[in-house]
Amino acid sequence: MIPCHAVVFRDLRDGARILWKTRSVSALALLTLSLGIGTAIAIFSVVDAVLLKALPFRDPDRLLVMYEKNPAQKKVKLFVVPADFFEWQRRSRTIETMAAIVDTRMTITGGPGGRSGAEELAVERVSAGLFPLLGVQPIVGRAFLAEEDRPGHAAFALLSRALWQRRFASDPAIAGKTIRLRNQSYTVVGVLPQGFSVLTRDVDVFVPLGLAIDAPGRNLVVVGRLRPGATLEQGRAEMETIGHALETANPALDRGWRPSLFPLKDEVVGDVRRPLEVLLGAVGLLLTIACANVANLLLARGAGRRREIAIRLALGASRARVARLLMTESLVLALAGGVLGLIFGRAALVLVARLGSAQIPRLAGAAVDARLLLFSLGITLLTGVLFGSAPAIQLSDSRLQEDLAEGGRGGTMGRAGRALRNALIVAEIALALVVLIGAGLLARSFMALRAANPGFDPHNVLTFRVPLAGGRNSTKERAVAFFDQLTAQLAALPGVTSVGAINALPLTGLGGGALFAIADRPLPPPGEAPMGLVRYISPDYFTALRIPMFCGRSVTPADTVQSSLVCLVNQTLERRFWPGASALGGRVTLLSFNTPAVCQIVGVTGDVKPDRLQNSDWPTIYLSYRQIPAPAMVFTARTAGPPLAAAPAAERTVRQLDPDQAMADVRSLDDVVSSAVAGSRLDTALLATFGLIAFALAAVGIYGVVSYDVGARTQELGIRLALGAERGHILKLVIGHVARLAALGIALGLAGALALTRLMASMLYAVRPRDLFTYAAVSLILGAVALAAGYLPSRRALALDPVAALRHP
Repeated sequence: MIPCHAVVFRDLRDGARILWKTRSVSALALLTLSLGIGTAIAIFSVVDAVLLKALPFRDPDRLLVMYEKNPAQKKVKLFVVPADFFEWQRRSRTIETMAAIVDTRMTITGGPGGRSGAEELAVERVSAGLFPLLGVQPIVGRAFLAEEDRPGHAAFALLSRALWQRRFASDPAIAGKTIRLRNQSYTVVGVLPQGFSVLTRDVDVFVPLGLAIDAPGRNLVVVGRLRPGATLEQGRAEMETIGHALETANPALDRGWRPSLFPLKDEVVGDVRRPLEVLLGAVGLLLTIACANVANLLLARGAGRRREIAIRLALGASRARVARLLMTESLVLALAGGVLGLIFGRAALVLVARLGSAQIPRLAGAAVDARLLLFSLGITLLTGVLFGSAPAIQLSDSRLQEDLAEGGRGGTMGRAGRALRNALIVAEIALALVVLIGAGLLARSFMALRAANPGFDPHNVLTFRVPLAGGRNSTKERAVAFFDQLTAQLAALPGVTSVGAINALPLTGLGGGALFAIADRPLPPPGEAPMGLVRYISPDYFTALRIPMFCGRSVTPADTVQSSLVCLVNQTLERRFWPGASALGGRVTLLSFNTPAVCQIVGVTGDVKPDRLQNSDWPTIYLSYRQIPAPAMVFTARTAGPPLAAAPAAERTVRQLDPDQAMADVRSLDDVVSSAVAGSRLDTALLATFGLIAFALAAVGIYGVVSYDVGARTQELGIRLALGAERGHILKLVIGHVARLAALGIALGLAGALALTRLMASMLYAVRPRDLFTYAAVSLILGAVALAAGYLPSRRALALDPVAALRHP
C-alpha cells in the first residue's frame, strides 16, 4: 500500500507536469486568479483593519460615545452641555464611568530640546478619567491626576508620540519640562503610545479639561463604559429616563433634549462602513467571475483530455482517482495564483493606503499579518475548489461509451459540457453587469458631486490659518489690530487681488453654531430654539470668495465693538424664517452666548456648503470679527496666478508682524474642494477598477467559449457549407448563440443589480439607485462587447474550407 504522503506528492507532481504542458492556458488562468485573489486580499485587509479589528482599548465592546439629540431639530448627534454631563455621571448606574472631550487648536512656541518656532497643534481637552477609562498608559511619564482636572488648577500636558519625536527629538526626560501653548506654560507629564486617538485623528497634545459644572456652551463629546453585563439597549433606556428627569428639573436648559448613545467603534469608523461593505461585496463578485473564467479555461483544456481520461477509466482507474488528480491540478494552479495574488494584493494595499489615508480611519493598521496570510490561504483553497469542481465532475463522471459516442471524433464534451460552459459564461456576464452598474452609479454620482455648486468660486484662492498665540495679541483690541494689519499687508502683495478672512473655512466641517431666535417674535419654548452656524468674517470675505450678495451690504471697518451688533444671514435662514419676504432689517437673537446678543441683519448672502457638498445647507449667521474677535482666522487671498506661488510671501508677512504667530493649513481653495470629494473619488476609483477587471474577464471568457465552440464544431460547420449554407448564415448561427448567452446574463444581472444597488443609496448624490440611464448604458456596452468578443473567433468560421473542415478529426 502506497503511503498517503507519497500519493499526495505524486498527484502534485503530475498536476504540475500537466500545467506545464498547457502553459498558455495555465498562464492565462494564473493571471486571472492573481487579479481576483489579489484584489480580494487588498480589500479584506482594509476591511479587517477598519471594521473587524477591535479598538486598541480595554474591553472595547463596552465603550460608548454619548451625544445629545434634539428630535424637534431632527438632530441625533449634538454636543453635550457641561451641566448635563455632570448629571449623567451622578445618576447613571448602567454606565460605570464617563469622560468628556473638547477639540481645539493651540499654537506652541519654542520648546525644550527640540525644534523652535511657532506651530499650530491639534489639542484635545479631556477629563482626567479618560485614560483609565480606555485602559491606556503613557509610554513616558504618567497620565493626568484627578486633582489636575479642576478649574483653575496648574496646566499640564500629555504629548502624542509623533509630536514628541518630531519637535522634541524623543527626549526621554521630557516629563517635567514645560511648553508654551497659546502663550501659557504647561508642564509635560508624559507621552502617549503611537497613534493614540479616540475620535479625532492626529491629535498632538492632550490637556486637562478643568470643567466647571456651570460652564457655558454646548461643546462636549462624552465617552462612557458600560458596566460588565450591561447592554447598549439598557444604557439607552436608562439614559432616556435620565433625560426625562433632567427635562422636568431644568426645562430652560433641557426641554427637548435627550441623551444619544452609540458604540465607540461605530463612531470611529464613521461613514466608511457602507462603502467598505460595498467594495467587499464587489470584490467577492469579481473573485467569483475569476473562478468561473478559470473553470471555463480548464473545461476547454479538459475537452482535449477526454480521450486520455477515457483510457484511464478503461484501464481500471477509479473515478475518485481521476477526480482527485483533476482537483490536485486545480489546487496547484490555485496555490500558484495565490502566491502571485498575495504579491499583487500587497502592492494594491500600499496604493489604497496611500490614496485613502485621509479618508479611511484606522487604515494605518492594514498590513499583511498572520490574519491576512490565513485569509489568503483560505481564499486560495476555496477558489481552487470552486473552479476545479466543474472540470473534475464533468470529466471523471463520464462513461467511456458515452465519451466515445459524443466526443470521440471531435474532442467535444457533449451536451452536458456545453451547457456547463454556457452557464458559467451567463454567470460571468451577470456578475460583471452588477459590478459595472455599481461603478456606473458611483461614477455618475461623483460627476454630479464635482458639478455641485459649493456657493463660492474656489479657483485661484490661497488659504491659510493664523491662530493667535497670545502674547502681544492676547487682548481683543490687539487681536483685531493684528488681523487688520495682516489683511492690509496681504492685499498689498504682488499678484493678490483681494483678501478675506473667516474663522472656519467652508467644506471643512469646522466652526461652531448657536441657538437663535427671531427678535420681536415670541421666544420658542425651551429646547425648541433653532440652531444655526455662526461665522466671524472680515469686510472683504464675500468679495474674495465671490459669494453672491443678494441684498444689503457686508460688514465694514465701521462695525466695531463700539457700534451696534450687525450680522448677515444666508438664503436658507431667510427662506425659513421670512418666507416670501426679505430678512433685511430684521433682527436675530443669539441665545447660546453668555449673554443673549441681538444683532441687526444688514445683508443676505448666498448659501455656502459648510461641510460636505452632498449635505443640505444650514442656516448661517455671519458676524464681524471686529465686533466679536475670534481666536483664529482663515485667510483667503485671491490671486492673479497660481495661488500657492503667493504662499512664501504670505508667510514672510505673518512672521514680520509677529514671529510667534503660526501659519497652518496652507493650501489652495481648489484643494479644499477636492478634499471634500476625496472619499467619493476613492470609492468610485476602486469600484470602477473592479468593474473594468470584471468587464475584461467576461470578454475573455466569451472569446474563449466561442473560440472553443468554433474549433469543436469545425466538422459540423464544414458539412453545412458543403451542403450549400451561406457564410452569413454560419456567422448568424455563431453570433446568435453569443447573443442568447449575453441576453440571459444581462437579464439576470439587471435583476441582481436592482436588488443589490439599494445598499448603495447612502453613497449616491443626485443619482437614484435604480437610475435608468446607468442600467441601460452599462447593459448596451456589455452586450456590445460580448458580441464583439464572439465575433472575433467566429470569423474563422467564415474562412473555413469545406473539404479541409470535413477532414478535421
